[in-house]
Amino acid sequence: MPAQELGLKRHVPGSDTIVCPSIPVPARPGAEEQAEASRLASSADQALILGDTERAREFLARATELDPSSAELAYHYGRILEDLQEANLAIDQFCRALALSPRQEGIGDVRLRLEALARARDPGVPPEASSAFLNGLLHADLRQFSAAAQAFDAAVRAAPGWPEAVYNRGVVRSRMGDAEGAVADLQEYLALRPDADDAILVSRRIGQLQITAPVQSPTATLSLGLLLPGMGQFYTGRALGGLTVLALAGGAAAAGFLVEEVTIECVGSVPPGGTCPPERLVGETSHRPYLVHGLAAAGVITVAGALEAFFRIRGAGAGVTEGATPRENSMGLEAGGPEPAATSEPGVANPDAGRPKGLRLWGPSLEARGSRLNFNLLRISF
Repeated sequence: MPAQELGLKRHVPGSDTIVCPSIPVPARPGAEEQAEASRLASSADQALILGDTERAREFLARATELDPSSAELAYHYGRILEDLQEANLAIDQFCRALALSPRQEGIGDVRLRLEALARARDPGVPPEASSAFLNGLLHADLRQFSAAAQAFDAAVRAAPGWPEAVYNRGVVRSRMGDAEGAVADLQEYLALRPDADDAILVSRRIGQLQITAPVQSPTATLSLGLLLPGMGQFYTGRALGGLTVLALAGGAAAAGFLVEEVTIECVGSVPPGGTCPPERLVGETSHRPYLVHGLAAAGVITVAGALEAFFRIRGAGAGVTEGATPRENSMGLEAGGPEPAATSEPGVANPDAGRPKGLRLWGPSLEARGSRLNFNLLRISF
């Protein structure tokens, strides 16, 4: 399964209010239902005077069923639910009241109560934490992952236990190539929020980060590149580069072998453009004047290709370039390289989505697995 980066979380707790969904306005019930709903509302008021909140709730629940078009009934029902600390149900009733009476007639403080319930349900974080969090998002969007990690770290210090800040720090650490730090942060996020909607995706990403990726050895890269032209590029997953080096070195060597000069010794003179008759042929010698030059050029190309692969893989091992994944730095993938695997993770964008389907061709590739080398000459998929 390919490594897939998680997306950043952008919600700052306490930064917004409840956004009520669109609620269709029901038709007004008949006079009998309205009268019964009004009677139940009066009974609810009496129950409240007696301190029986649960009984008042039952009366108002029945009243709102009989007359679902009344904003005042929905509002009073929401007040009862608010007193019973059933925030989500209270929010539903206040939103219904607001939809039924946009001018807030008789329900003047409904918006204030919605905002209070929003803050209670989603407590805010200190201003310095939210500022650092937003700063981290800005740096991450600009692919300045080191600065983003520092900003999210400041947010975590300002608001300890803030799951979203810990999660985002783990995401940017993953993009920087810090697999160990990313795993620690993502595991802490799951500990802080075990019932998170994306818990499965986060767990899967942790597993991907914990898998040790194959590391290409600079020494093996150089040795293979000197052994066979382009093999250093094949070993590091850059098939197009390997094919280029192989073609140039092979072309130079072939030119040295194919260009041949033949000297014929013939008795007597031969007219210009003519050939020596067989009976007058004394001897024939041939030599390749460009053989040494061709082999030298092939050797230079081979050595240059080996050195290029050696320095490239050594530079990739020294540190991961900011803004690229470890696979992009260590493998150096190019067009014609190994086939990228398709993803089936829910909620994660497939990088191949939208590309035209059909015949696809990959050139030679070399992969090290322990003490074995796996060489693929040609790969075709339909």
